[in-house]
Amino acid sequence: MRKITIVLSCICLLLNSCGNKPKVDENSREALKNKITEMEDSISALQKKSSEPIPNLTSIELINRLTAFYSAFPKDDYAADCLSKLHMKFSELNAHEKALGYGDTLLLNFPNYKNRDFILESMASTYDVLIEPRDTSKIRYYYSLLLKEKNLPKEKRDGIVNRLKYIDLDFFSYIEMKEKVVSR
Repeated sequence: MRKITIVLSCICLLLNSCGNKPKVDENSREALKNKITEMEDSISALQKKSSEPIPNLTSIELINRLTAFYSAFPKDDYAADCLSKLHMKFSELNAHEKALGYGDTLLLNFPNYKNRDFILESMASTYDVLIEPRDTSKIRYYYSLLLKEKNLPKEKRDGIVNRLKYIDLDFFSYIEMKEKVVSR
């Protein structure tokens, strides 16, 4: 009788352990990254199929996934990429204040970010062209940070230095002034 009880107990344990598959943590680093990649792949496929703009709900879903990763793993290197993508996605949606907020968060939390120069240029040009009223101190601040970047090409560096000389002109007036100088 005792042997039968032990055998039945072992069979029950075996059946019970076979039926319980390990649960995948949907909020793990890899799961969140995979969700982002899946969404980016879906967006990419949509863009290839049609020249129509991506539906806002699709963009919002990507934003939610990027935000979820950053919130869960704020110090992770991939979080920096999420912040960069959030900056770009909000810029694309013309939510410039939000884009600037994510850009600032990225620059503050990841001062050695691999695409720092791109983010700095985006921030400066957003303040220069898209934010009303213009805040020349912010434009100067981001362009000055960009000038401190070591790998900035000379032509771009010269363009920024020249832009800073005429910071009192809005971007379109500046372009117009440059065209007049070139046409002389």
